[in-house]
Amino acid sequence: MSDNFDIPTEIPAMTLPGIVFFPKAMVPLHIFEPRYRQMLSEVLETHRMFALLGLDENAAQSNESHEPPVMTASAGMVRICRKNDDGTSNLVLQGISRIRVLSIVSEEPYRMVKIEKLSTIVDEATPITRPELSQLLEENRDLGGDATEEMLDFLNPIDDDEAYVDLAAFALCKETLRKQRMLEALDLTERAALLADHFRSENERLRLFKETMGDFPGENLEAN
Repeated sequence: MSDNFDIPTEIPAMTLPGIVFFPKAMVPLHIFEPRYRQMLSEVLETHRMFALLGLDENAAQSNESHEPPVMTASAGMVRICRKNDDGTSNLVLQGISRIRVLSIVSEEPYRMVKIEKLSTIVDEATPITRPELSQLLEENRDLGGDATEEMLDFLNPIDDDEAYVDLAAFALCKETLRKQRMLEALDLTERAALLADHFRSENERLRLFKETMGDFPGENLEAN
């Protein structure tokens, strides 16, 4: 999956807890803090791009720095934006590239970071096992997991393997640390293997849950 976006080497950034943002993914954001209102106003007048960084939870607990970011993230482009009467805004940000944060350039009036773009490594000798991934997602659907029929209808027509893996990871993996590992895996085969491992574990958990609950019919369950 290639892109032709000319991303500045220094770019505004939002840092949010629990976010792992992938290329091609779309995320809605509500902009209300004064610093981010100013940031949004300025990016809309220029390149419409900013980075969406996850918060490094471990570093944040040490209180050594303000909003320490994880260093692998994604840059995004504002696709839709609506300004509200109270000065806040609602927007949709679409990921356009993996990035590595090299340094924090400034914090005022909002965070600016120096970045480099990261490219996915595709090893033709070890292609991803797309049929296996599709089967794991279908099993997850049948077990009542997050892979709904609507999600599979969205993912299955995607021809680009990189986009397929990234969007499946973004939409269906709920574990922040595991999802971050997938974002950081530049080798597509490794990234797909991490996604497959996630669904094997999740499907086994769901299967065990269904088998266990099968011994306790719903009408016989009592609230404690």
